[in-house]
Amino acid sequence: MKYFIPTILFCVPAFLLAQSIAPVAPATASKLTDEQTANIIKQLDQIESLITKNRGDSFKNALARFKAGEANDKDALSLYLDCHRLEHFERKDLKQTDFLVWKDKNEDRHKDPEFLIGLRLQLEYLVICISAQDATEVAPLISALQAFIPKAVSAVQSTMTHSSTGALKDKDKGNNNGGGGRQLLDTLRQSVTGTDFCKAYLLDDLLKKQDWEYAPLGISGTYQNVIFPYYLKNKPAELPAQWEARINAELLLRKAVTSETEYQLFYKENYPQLLWTKNSYLLKNNITPISALADMLKIVRENQTHANANSWVKELRQAVIETQSTDASASTTEATSLSTTPESTAPAAKN
Repeated sequence: MKYFIPTILFCVPAFLLAQSIAPVAPATASKLTDEQTANIIKQLDQIESLITKNRGDSFKNALARFKAGEANDKDALSLYLDCHRLEHFERKDLKQTDFLVWKDKNEDRHKDPEFLIGLRLQLEYLVICISAQDATEVAPLISALQAFIPKAVSAVQSTMTHSSTGALKDKDKGNNNGGGGRQLLDTLRQSVTGTDFCKAYLLDDLLKKQDWEYAPLGISGTYQNVIFPYYLKNKPAELPAQWEARINAELLLRKAVTSETEYQLFYKENYPQLLWTKNSYLLKNNITPISALADMLKIVRENQTHANANSWVKELRQAVIETQSTDASASTTEATSLSTTPESTAPAAKN
């Protein structure tokens, strides 16, 4: 099917000349008649409908197989092997025996629980991505993404453990083929458009939705491109909670895959920056602006040695000036909060 659509488009000019454009006497004619124009537009509409139908059929077929595959490890592995054989052996005109040799060499890997978890999560996220391409209702996609991110983070957490000194180590699986949680982490950070599932079904060129994140654990991109815009448009009052969910997910993931010392260094540098980015976003979009300013002042006050402290002071000063000039009638109650230290709850990931 991937080759069928371009072939149709390639043949359009000859097709149109043969059936749509009546011969024109002067060889130098450079304009189409109204009838010729109407005929061409009609046929282009028909071709566009065919292309849309073919694309829809591709998505429908893939969705059915992927939903079945994500149900359990056995079905996920079976689908993966079918896709891998098609993409890497059959389309390269290799022998079935070549595939069987490859399969035997990777038998231990294919039994690795973490490898199977990765397959199922890839399939689950592919289903979400496919559903998003022509979706008219965004709310179900948001719910699916909000359910998927904690599940993916939890899966990575379950594959990693720390020693009594805080050092990171892979959980003992009894073999050396899985690579521990690192392998799962790498798998979920890659775009699903590069998976054997996607390539076997010729979807890599069809997943073209803009403002979307195609990496299952692309937490920042998912919130920035999909979740935040939805809440900004439909539920702005809930944006602060969504920012907290994003920050906590990123911290939990980082804590799972680094040593305790590495995490504390990351937390010290990045948590204040994440909070700053959150409140800067809220202020820019006029979501609880006075509270955002208060939190920004608190961040600067408590992180004066941070590498970005100087730029934060400049940004905050400018924001205060702009807020004063655009909203001189701000209530005394709200303004008073700038002189106090707001209470905040550190994310669970810190402990």
